[in-house]
Amino acid sequence: MTDAARPSARQIVATLSLPLLILDGNLKIRDANPEFVHTFSVPPEEAIGTPLYEMGDGHFDTSPLRTALERLVEHGEPFERVELDRSVDEQDSEFFQVRGRRMITNEGPSDHILLAMREVTERKRLEEKRRRHAEQLERSNRDLEEFARVASHDLQEPLRMVSSYLQLLDRQYEEHLPDKAQEFIAYAVDGANRMKALINGLLQYSRVGRKEGQFKTVNLNELLDGVLRDLSRRIEEQNGTVRRTTLPTTFGNPDQLRRVFQNLIENALVYSGDAPPRISVEGEEDDDGVHLIVRDEGLGIPEDGRKKIFRIFSQVDPHGTGTDGSGMGLALCKRIVERHDGQIWVDSEVGEGSAFHFTCHLSPHAVS
Repeated sequence: MTDAARPSARQIVATLSLPLLILDGNLKIRDANPEFVHTFSVPPEEAIGTPLYEMGDGHFDTSPLRTALERLVEHGEPFERVELDRSVDEQDSEFFQVRGRRMITNEGPSDHILLAMREVTERKRLEEKRRRHAEQLERSNRDLEEFARVASHDLQEPLRMVSSYLQLLDRQYEEHLPDKAQEFIAYAVDGANRMKALINGLLQYSRVGRKEGQFKTVNLNELLDGVLRDLSRRIEEQNGTVRRTTLPTTFGNPDQLRRVFQNLIENALVYSGDAPPRISVEGEEDDDGVHLIVRDEGLGIPEDGRKKIFRIFSQVDPHGTGTDGSGMGLALCKRIVERHDGQIWVDSEVGEGSAFHFTCHLSPHAVS
């Protein structure tokens, strides 16, 4: 291509669809493309020769843009994504991202500066909407936790009194009460105890949503050691065994992750059937987290039960074990795992046992 046929920088700038400005070394406007003229409603004759910071009712006179341009002029450092707010009010808002760099000529870098602007108003609106939603969700979580705390305190005391007086009635008048009355008292006490367990489960469920100040590097082997110590008598009474592989280290809340292991192993003990429980705990690292599995050789879960076991208050006992529970255990596990940016699911066949899988993909960066 001959020099005569080669397009000039000004011709190239004029054809681009982004608003563009060419500044001299004193940050005065030397050229503005048609898209800039259209977007900012500035006649070309008014733009040319005007200092940048006086352009557009001072919208270009911002501290971030001044700092970026100073570094570009003094050190030649290009910049990306400096935000420009041209909003008049909340209804008439406009946001741009500004990029700046020195222009290059055949002789090398020039003292002229090219500014390119991309409108990001819609993206900013979405970000603001997400921010407000996150704030609303945070308020809701705080309200839920406070409600659960107050409800736990206010409800447990009358439940304790009901249970205590029923047991006192049974002890003091045992010889005078018919068997049926004693049976009714036992039912009432059992109901009060299950209600207490349900309230405690709700309180734990409401507290799971908090990350701040609680998350750290977790040695899952040490965590599992503690769970098995707590359950050792129960495992021994059922003549059970727990096999384990070496587990990886992860990042998370140790108390919450401990609860997941404990709930899954307790479930395996409960639903082992007549045979001694055979449980295994495995774990491995994947691309960005850990994958953990708690297996058993117990009764298994029917397909319709597998669809609802992780729902709150949902208790599945298709084998008639008569196990009392709040229906909160697996729902709590699901909530904990999701707060660790993971997933939980089950593979199971009736009569062949179950394998509960869960992942943790949370990193220190995610909660910083």
